[in-house]
Amino acid sequence: MAVVSDRVAERAAEDFGRSAPRIVSALERLSVTPSADPERIHAAVLLSGRGSLSLFEDALDHARDDWADLLDRAGLAGADWGARLDAELGVG
Repeated sequence: MAVVSDRVAERAAEDFGRSAPRIVSALERLSVTPSADPERIHAAVLLSGRGSLSLFEDALDHARDDWADLLDRAGLAGADWGARLDAELGVG
């Protein structure tokens, strides 16, 4: 479990408004494999949620089952994932 980055928390607030604390808490409870970048996984779930609680919950379940596939779904699987993350969340 990893604390979400400031920019992920800010995006959660933008996308989910008053539900953002619930979103951040769910992301922080997500078990992330040590070989993966936690911010990348958190962002993949958040971006896949597209501001919808039901889509977010689906993405969170997907991350638990197959986080690598979720990275692909969120557009964060390629070698340019860092640049894509910066484009989506701002430079951190």
